[in-house]
Amino acid sequence: MKINWGKGGSFNHGRIEGYRCERYSVGEKDNRKHWYMLADPHLTYLCAKGPFNTPEERDTAIVEEVRKRELANNS
Repeated sequence: MKINWGKGGSFNHGRIEGYRCERYSVGEKDNRKHWYMLADPHLTYLCAKGPFNTPEERDTAIVEEVRKRELANNS
């Protein structure tokens, strides 16, 4: 499973397995924390989670959240 992040003006928006995600950071460059919001294709926000210490931690959490939701939907 991979997040496909947008380019240009949609840099902070991504898609993964039919879900939409948005990434954002809060804080100064030295002490930045990373967050995300996950939404379904119907524009309904499902969750907002963070803080994560690195963008990699945040992206891993997005993939895990989508996997968890996919398993629940397929049960």
